Amino acid sequence: DDVVVALKCVYEANCKPSSAAPFTLDMSYRAVLAYDCLCVSYFLSCYPVSQLNMRKCHMGDKEAEMLLQCFSNEVSSSLLLELVNLSKNDLTAVGMEDVMKIVRTSSATLRVLDVSGNRTGDGMVSVITEHLQHNNVLTKLDVG
Repeated sequence: DDVVVALKCVYEANCKPSSAAPFTLDMSYRAVLAYDCLCVSYFLSCYPVSQLNMRKCHMGDKEAEMLLQCFSNEVSSSLLLELVNLSKNDLTAVGMEDVMKIVRTSSATLRVLDVSGNRTGDGMVSVITEHLQHNNVLTKLDVG
């Protein structure tokens, strides 16, 4: 399990009891399954990750749904994520709707969201606009 091994390495390098400094979790260019995304979600809910890079992971809608589990419970208020990069994956409008929910839920910390290069279609402008109305912290949104 490439993703689980990578998470273990990140944990060993960054999660010492004496250090609670936020760090980057870079999982880009790894083909991920739904289970892998669930593991990443759990990791995000337990450790001080400030940047999540999952660029070009062949992530589809189901994987995005699993990844975003950490945003759907009481833990979401303690997430430190400032940057999320989900660019160049296989998200459709369905998955993008789930992704845009993090804009609403993590309004306290999320400043940059990159979802460019996905298969979302033209109908996403209204969905994005609706979610941005509830967020005054996001400074950069890349959908190009």
